[in-house]
Amino acid sequence: MKNSTRFLVLIASALSLSAAFSSEVETVIQAKPEEKVPIDIAEIETGYVFESDLNHGGSFGKQDEFQTEFEYTHRFLVSGNWYLHTGLAYDRFDFGSTSAPVPIHLQRGAVVIGIDYMHGADIGALIQFRPGFYTEEHIGLASFDCPITLGRFFVLQPDKLYLFTGATASFLRGGYPVIPLVGVVWNPNDKVRLMGVLPEPRLIYSPTDKLDLWVGGEYVGGSFRTDHHDNFKGPHVAKLSGTQVDFADYRAGVGFTYDLTNAISLDGGGGYSIQRAFLFHRAGENYRTDPSPYVQIELKAKF
Repeated sequence: MKNSTRFLVLIASALSLSAAFSSEVETVIQAKPEEKVPIDIAEIETGYVFESDLNHGGSFGKQDEFQTEFEYTHRFLVSGNWYLHTGLAYDRFDFGSTSAPVPIHLQRGAVVIGIDYMHGADIGALIQFRPGFYTEEHIGLASFDCPITLGRFFVLQPDKLYLFTGATASFLRGGYPVIPLVGVVWNPNDKVRLMGVLPEPRLIYSPTDKLDLWVGGEYVGGSFRTDHHDNFKGPHVAKLSGTQVDFADYRAGVGFTYDLTNAISLDGGGGYSIQRAFLFHRAGENYRTDPSPYVQIELKAKF
């Protein structure tokens, strides 16, 4: 009952915050009628993190990570610049086997439901729900979650400087169920852009209209429910069976984005995974890896 009440409070808080800024956003952000609003959005991403030691008071062996993500969404015009944003998303992480009692894979399948206020081709404000199952393998009520994200861009200098504020909430998250979000977008000139917004803050240089070169960071991960494992024995291991885990992969690297067409772009990059962590907050146990190289590639289509 306590967890259910907390989850309802999170939803109510998100809705009330959305209502608070929705009445004001049109006075802050002026739409760009000459820019087409992307209606269909599809993204496919895959990445690989090379092996490094997994530690918890000592090494449990080497572990690598293979990441796959797919998402398709569609916007429906509601009124003016407001759009209903719906779709499907599926992500999966596969990990190399070690002697540690951590998952060898994690996956999430969710429905995307949200409202966007569009500033031409850009988002001026949003609220988004992702109800679905966030699990190791077993699909059930314990692995259901509905992460909520809301945010709004404030125009500090038209076409140059923007401030982003928002929050994200998750019932399954074991650390902080609600996390505030703050970032900036700065366009000092036509060649340079600072996209200082999570989960992919980047400094971008555009030598041509079709090519962007970037340096930046990335957060990959989420909150999941693990399966029950009868082979987990001992006071520090048994409590990890069927518990909650926050998986986090903190990366820094360089890369490029190339526009294959006006609607399709290819994004590739690589660098270092500074740390991957399995954070069993509610069980009080954490496992972390040493740094290791990573590579990734992503195909995006917006029509």
